[in-house]
Amino acid sequence: MDFLPVDLLEEIARQVGTPCYVYDQERIARNYARLANALTPTAAVGRICYSVKANSNLSVLRLMRNLGAGFDVVSGGELRRALLAGAPPDSIVFAGVGKRDDELVAALDAGVGWINVESAQELRVLSDLAAARGVVQRVALRINPGIDPHTHRHLATGKRTSKFGVETEEALWLVAHRADYPGIRIEGIHIHIGSMVSDAGPYAEAMRVALAVVAQCRTLGATITTLNLGGGFGVAYQPDQAEAPIQAIASNALPSARQAGLRLLFEPGRAIVADAGALLTRVLYTKTNGGVRYVVVDAAMNDLIRPALYGAAHRVSCVKGQASTDAIGSADDDLAQYTVVGPVCESGDVLAAGVTLPKPQRGDLLVIHHAGAYGMSMASNYNTRPRAAEVLVADGKWHVIRRRESTEDLVAREVECLA
Repeated sequence: MDFLPVDLLEEIARQVGTPCYVYDQERIARNYARLANALTPTAAVGRICYSVKANSNLSVLRLMRNLGAGFDVVSGGELRRALLAGAPPDSIVFAGVGKRDDELVAALDAGVGWINVESAQELRVLSDLAAARGVVQRVALRINPGIDPHTHRHLATGKRTSKFGVETEEALWLVAHRADYPGIRIEGIHIHIGSMVSDAGPYAEAMRVALAVVAQCRTLGATITTLNLGGGFGVAYQPDQAEAPIQAIASNALPSARQAGLRLLFEPGRAIVADAGALLTRVLYTKTNGGVRYVVVDAAMNDLIRPALYGAAHRVSCVKGQASTDAIGSADDDLAQYTVVGPVCESGDVLAAGVTLPKPQRGDLLVIHHAGAYGMSMASNYNTRPRAAEVLVADGKWHVIRRRESTEDLVAREVECLA
């Protein structure tokens, strides 16, 4: 097994219960170092700004801060989390296509390093709010580059028709009229083409588009110091999938940025935490319908929505037995294909289809791999199901970093308002 030791997972499942998210601190640190060393080898070259939406647990964010990361936030709530984790405000980039006035005010009052602006109206609102406070906010204009990253349609953010960013012509108009916006200072360009991109080509194309925009901005007299290339680096959820070629991306981006006199920002999330997390779940029942072997577990789409939302395929392993000497999916077991489903009353509540497992028994522990990103952060209380606990493992020891919700937690804010 390519995750944590079996006996440790069984211990966590027994003491904390299931479903439960488990994260490996050592792997998170190793993943971060790999990206930082390749993409931003020195602080002068740039910075990794961890994408909080991938996994927003405060303990994970504090770990990222200690590793030297900045933060990419997309809501007032994520901003609050980053600050609670001890992030220096100037290390925070506030992005997002629809920031409310109160969120912009919170960002201004906190003194965040960057705000990525995605429309002319937002620039006006931000400038007015900043000017009213007597501050000038540093901003990057997010460009819609019209690039197809060849990923899932819900993950493609750089296509011409997507909701994100502004078209180049509008961005240049805003730069030309920047004197009309006294509360802001345009010093950066931001491009994010999408998520789960496993080819260097789209990043090279994004770099080409961005450099052309930077050059045009500079001819208009703007001082553009920074290029934010986003993140979206693909992760191999299955053995036949390819990871993003980080070295190839770096070998194109770094020399080009250096030649243009630009500092680079990157905003990875998934590539840092996905394979460092797993979702533990127990088998409740097994059944066969229409020739399909079903394994019904206590985790559900409200715990891990990626398969239902994106058609994502996570690997699943079965921890057989309770002793540390037991194997996972031993070749001696009777292997067959199963579809792993949860208790939620939706046909889409399928966590994994057609996975090969040893014959599951009631109470067996299953491990759903690569669940460290967009698992707990996208969890819900659908069907009035309490959200799972979260556990962090460091130096062979583990501790709960989010307690399991109770049904009392779920109704508390309604009971006090009961009509």
